[in-house]
Amino acid sequence: MKRLMKSIRNLIISTIIMVSTGLLAQQAEPVEIFQSPMIIAYHFCQWSEGEVLLNANVLGDGRYIIRMDEDGHDLEMDRWHLTTNSCSFLTESKFFRDIDGEPCFYYVKGPDRPIVCKVTVSDDFELTTFEFPDPFPIPEEIPHDQWWDFEWLPNEDGSVLVSSSYLDNSMNVHVIARYNELGELTHQWTDVTNRVYTSLLPPKNGTSGCRLVMEDLTAKDVNSECVIFDDSLNVVDIKHSIYSAGIYRPYFEHFAVHPETDMVYLLSDVSFPAFNGNPKITSDLYMGQFDADFTQKKYVMGPYTDEEYDQKALCEAIDFRGDDIYMCGLMNMMDAYGGSDPESVENFYVALFDGNMNLKGEIYYHNEVRMTTPYSIYALPSGGCLVSTGGYDRRTFEQQHAIYKLSDETIVGIDEAHDAGFAVAVAYPNPGKDVLNIRTGLKDARVEVYDMNGRMVYRQEITGNVTAIEAGDWADGVYIWKVYTGVSTGSTTLVETGKWVKE
Repeated sequence: MKRLMKSIRNLIISTIIMVSTGLLAQQAEPVEIFQSPMIIAYHFCQWSEGEVLLNANVLGDGRYIIRMDEDGHDLEMDRWHLTTNSCSFLTESKFFRDIDGEPCFYYVKGPDRPIVCKVTVSDDFELTTFEFPDPFPIPEEIPHDQWWDFEWLPNEDGSVLVSSSYLDNSMNVHVIARYNELGELTHQWTDVTNRVYTSLLPPKNGTSGCRLVMEDLTAKDVNSECVIFDDSLNVVDIKHSIYSAGIYRPYFEHFAVHPETDMVYLLSDVSFPAFNGNPKITSDLYMGQFDADFTQKKYVMGPYTDEEYDQKALCEAIDFRGDDIYMCGLMNMMDAYGGSDPESVENFYVALFDGNMNLKGEIYYHNEVRMTTPYSIYALPSGGCLVSTGGYDRRTFEQQHAIYKLSDETIVGIDEAHDAGFAVAVAYPNPGKDVLNIRTGLKDARVEVYDMNGRMVYRQEITGNVTAIEAGDWADGVYIWKVYTGVSTGSTTLVETGKWVKE
């Protein structure tokens, strides 16, 4: 075992050295600070000035806490879970701070009744694991190994709330359990309904307890509600139909509550045709803002263009620094970059908003050979953000997981984005039929479309995040789209161009 751990450490350190000395093949990506065939970073946490902690999966070996600086160097690691065949499920949460201010996280292990565990990282990087004496209270009639979507919510008194769900064709069971600092079960709430896809949120500022957002399958127009609990897990209020945009959320959602403003932010997939989009795009990504009472304030759409989704991706897709809001999403490049073309792979985008959900910048990453799926985004206290991704080389199927460091200038600046290997505009679906969507965060911009004879077939100033161009009357074939900036000054600059195929 020691030999295995040493070999893993040597591989990681050699990878770091390769990154720092410029020996990696992907040197066209200056923002890629870390790459490994074995390590997937799921969550980030600030460790000290200029250093972060990673909660990571080392494939074939176990789960590790890794310490590195913000440039991917100076590694230290310790394993908190050994990969075995005896654990039927293992779910872990993001980092929190315990009542002593030390980084900690919670996880649930099997294979019998779920056992809640807490891992604490001390100042000298010692990991301590504490198993709660009382198991998670699954009803006796429910299979113990089919629970999923565990979520945690620590409280200032050292207690923690744990929620989870069991879903099948005949029964949807939701449980919230409250444990004191000794790991003893003190309160619980169990609900058997047709409501699904829960999200556990902290209470509104100035109150205690928690909030649970659930999809309500009985609703006709909008289908979500927020159940509000007190400290003893008694239901004190229910807010029905918290969405006002007629959104249908079939697969995925991720909530985050700003710790200072109490505003609630959401990433969710939605039925794109319901927003008058191209019927070929079965779903898109919705980025929304709500106040503390779940009144919707604003939303924008994202370039997510597939009907399938990995719920592990975007597990920590929203983060904050001051008034800035960072969001990260998956783009299905099978649509955005040419259908079945070998260069078409899944990649990601990063958006930066101000506190009023005004888009400051958005960039799109496309690697021609690597399929890249985002796992989390972390707003660095020093500025910019880190994005963790999992992926593989589509030519060799070699695992290629990476961490990218983006400055704020990279997200909002055209030249900086291009220098870092990102695009500032994308076209999708590609190939398409009736509608060509041009997505960009650029302001004072214009889009033009030309046929292969150089004849302009479309021209329009860009006024929103997505410009939907009616292309049903166009002849089948290849078109060139171009995005220019500086429209208001009369001195335009070409900043992005690409091909679009009309079927």
